[in-house]
Amino acid sequence: MKGQVMLEANSAPCEVTVIAGFLGAGKTTLLRHILSWPGELSSTAVLVNEFGQIGIDGELLKGAGTPVVELTNGCICCTIQGDLLRSVREILRSYRPGRLLIEATGVADPLEILGVLGSKELSGSLTVRKVVTVVDADFWENRDYLGPLFFNQIRAADLVLLNKVDLLAPEKVPSFLGEIQQENPHTAAIPTHHCRVDPQVLWSSSEAHLLDSKLQEFHGHGSHEDAPGMGFVSFSFEVEVPLRRECFRAFLGGLPYELYRVKGFALLENGFCFINHVGGKTEWVDLEESGRTRLTFVGWKVDQTSIIEHLKECLCAQDARHREHRPSLRSSEPSAL
Repeated sequence: MKGQVMLEANSAPCEVTVIAGFLGAGKTTLLRHILSWPGELSSTAVLVNEFGQIGIDGELLKGAGTPVVELTNGCICCTIQGDLLRSVREILRSYRPGRLLIEATGVADPLEILGVLGSKELSGSLTVRKVVTVVDADFWENRDYLGPLFFNQIRAADLVLLNKVDLLAPEKVPSFLGEIQQENPHTAAIPTHHCRVDPQVLWSSSEAHLLDSKLQEFHGHGSHEDAPGMGFVSFSFEVEVPLRRECFRAFLGGLPYELYRVKGFALLENGFCFINHVGGKTEWVDLEESGRTRLTFVGWKVDQTSIIEHLKECLCAQDARHREHRPSLRSSEPSAL
């Protein structure tokens, strides 16, 4: 690990908080909020997993003075469990943190993460303090479309943040919170806007979190192959040629609903921006710095080649004639999601 930030040595077991939640719910927003808390992170490390080969979230989180380690190109709960175990051991050895925050990819089952954290290789070196699941309030009424994984994330949680409540009619919030607790009577559920939550809510110990009982559930809950609707694919697009803004905007607006998530950075003919597209809604953030286009796509049963070909149509023609561009189409299709 190059550029290590050595933390103060701790002899006590490292306290782990797992942050879960479906694609686009606000997990990275929560982490960015946590990393802004003064005086809270003197002995904290962050492990970020992304379902894809381009590390977007890790780049967004770096710069806060807290060591951030990335796992890419797979689901933390499935295809790279060995990498997760090795990464946690390396973090504990190199940084010796008192606290470790793990942001799981949006297609991760927290119970399988707990299975790794409860392995004999990590015995005595850490304790799982809490599983926090972020839920997108704007999609709660369509939750059945998201499949069993979505509900597993809620059932594994000690704390559920019903995020983006500003997008709801106020009278819906109590009803949604009640429905969440029907799914998991042992969880605490609170409404949030931009995942803003009091530090003590995150750091307090959770009596509801009983690792042994959750691990028993993990060993008996079946594999991803048994769950329908979880055949996610991830692919990426990288290019140095600028995109035409309005064409790119129209491209995002015309994506099929099955292409659930697009996230990354876009070099446009008149600027550089961060793109966060979730469930048909797009957030644009113009940035002062510049760089090449790097986008990650996540969906299911989508025509990857057709999507990339349509995106290429947005490349600025003049730059395309004078500069060699090499769009990168990478696919990650785990067999057990």
